[in-house]
Amino acid sequence: MEQKVYESWKKALAGTEYAEELNSLCGEALEEAFLGYLEFGTAGMRGKLGLGINRMNTFTVRRSTQGLANFIKEEGLSEKGVAIAYDSRNMSKEFAKETAWLLAENGIKVYLYEDLRSVPQLSFTILQLGCAAGVVITASHNPKEYNGYKVYGADGGQVAPDDAKKITGYIDAVEDYLSIKVSQNIEEQENITILGQDMDEVYYEKLMSILSHKEALAKNAKDLRIVYTPLHGSGNKPVREMLRRIGIEHVYVVSEQEEPNGDFPTVIVPNPESRDSYRLAFELAKEKNANMIIATDPDSDRMGAAVLDGKGEWHLLTGNEIGCLLMDHVLSGKNKEHGYIVNSVVSTLMADEVAARYGVKSIKVLTGFRFIAEQIKLRTEENFLFGFEESYGYLAGDFVRDKDGIQAAMLIAEAACVCMEKGMTLYDLAEDMYQRFGFYSDEVISITRPELGGMDRIKNVVAELREHNPVEFGEYAVREVTDIEKGTVRNILSGERSECTFPKSNVLMFMTAGGRVILRPSGTEPKLKAYLSVRGSTREESKEKLAALKAGLMEIITPILEQ
Repeated sequence: MEQKVYESWKKALAGTEYAEELNSLCGEALEEAFLGYLEFGTAGMRGKLGLGINRMNTFTVRRSTQGLANFIKEEGLSEKGVAIAYDSRNMSKEFAKETAWLLAENGIKVYLYEDLRSVPQLSFTILQLGCAAGVVITASHNPKEYNGYKVYGADGGQVAPDDAKKITGYIDAVEDYLSIKVSQNIEEQENITILGQDMDEVYYEKLMSILSHKEALAKNAKDLRIVYTPLHGSGNKPVREMLRRIGIEHVYVVSEQEEPNGDFPTVIVPNPESRDSYRLAFELAKEKNANMIIATDPDSDRMGAAVLDGKGEWHLLTGNEIGCLLMDHVLSGKNKEHGYIVNSVVSTLMADEVAARYGVKSIKVLTGFRFIAEQIKLRTEENFLFGFEESYGYLAGDFVRDKDGIQAAMLIAEAACVCMEKGMTLYDLAEDMYQRFGFYSDEVISITRPELGGMDRIKNVVAELREHNPVEFGEYAVREVTDIEKGTVRNILSGERSECTFPKSNVLMFMTAGGRVILRPSGTEPKLKAYLSVRGSTREESKEKLAALKAGLMEIITPILEQ
């Protein structure tokens, strides 16, 4: 615990509205709140709301904003300005206003949205206005206790690692953040421009340009029945507007989840990956005899969907299934000359098979949508067709440089209309893809250790397996180990070593006789993710392989976690 820092907070905030809460901190809560400064990584910072240097609060926001302002001024980019958006989380609006005010106070032009907007709209705005950077206040699909501060670069993607390091240096140099005076009266700042529906309209027009099956929409959109839930977030207006524009007449919104609410009272977490998030949507879908359900997370960068299976039950599509469905849909209707798709290294191996069938290049990148955005930036002579991550993030237009749940909702509705044209459903299409491309089974195992010292436990797992590579996971022998942190690839059988082409990252990848295992610890949370992917000749064989691979992995890592 940073005891001196805690004492400085008590002294600086004595007699203020924060004093009582600060003085009430004790025990583990106090230890965690002042454990160390909330880490500012390539995606900005994210943490629980509350007082302390390891929490999201007005003071950590001011500290980061002043550091960002100093970076922008030093780079001579004040006139280009910064775009700011925020989602429905508690304190998002207040943090956004403080960020806008403080940047403007530093002589930097600011473009602040009048109300909550999505992450993809923020990314679009940066590119459209030629801004130097962007900030969005959000913690994506994390629980209600969290909020975050994400920084974007001039290319519309999350800030590049080198710039993130520079910004971190400027933030670390800010020592008097407790005395920074900030006002919520943004109208007093002439450097602030308020953005609204005019910018929305430009974004909507761009979205319409990526549609590729307009005849199928014209014939079938009126018959498609969609239940939609924004999960109390920012997607309500833009998703409904785009579904209306493409001709979907029957859109039924889950009323209990329609209005923005940072407490997310109807769900455990506002995550379109979680079946719990669809509980109310399933009820409404039954009542309205809907064909499909669409959900977006609070900042609307992720999109999930559920479709009826052959037995009339709701099947929640995985991120990998949606990614491959949308890729197949997009590639079937686009000019593929000099085309390429991009997906994260942890996504399903099926993606490579789909790309190969369409004759387009498949590019693998590290986890993080900024790496997909980076490929778009670098490959100006090639034709970007589609990008996705298994974590429910998709992109089909290069006018946005982050995952876009709004365009994904529009595209999956278009894909459903194409299926209707063929007498199929989206579930039928998913089944057909397994027949065409192979029976792939994928699973993401997420292990969280929120207790004090949990981050170290998670890191120990990867460190141990890096030092002592497992030779097998259960019955499946490891054939190749890729250590992306060390930049090496090692063939277990021959002992031959080669270089890894990925940028350095704390990731281990094991290729086995039965498939693939990737381990990746979070850089900002005490969480370890394991990504498993296998291919079988039948669905049953594929599932059996996956279960065996998972059991073998857990047998190895569980004892390390308990040390």
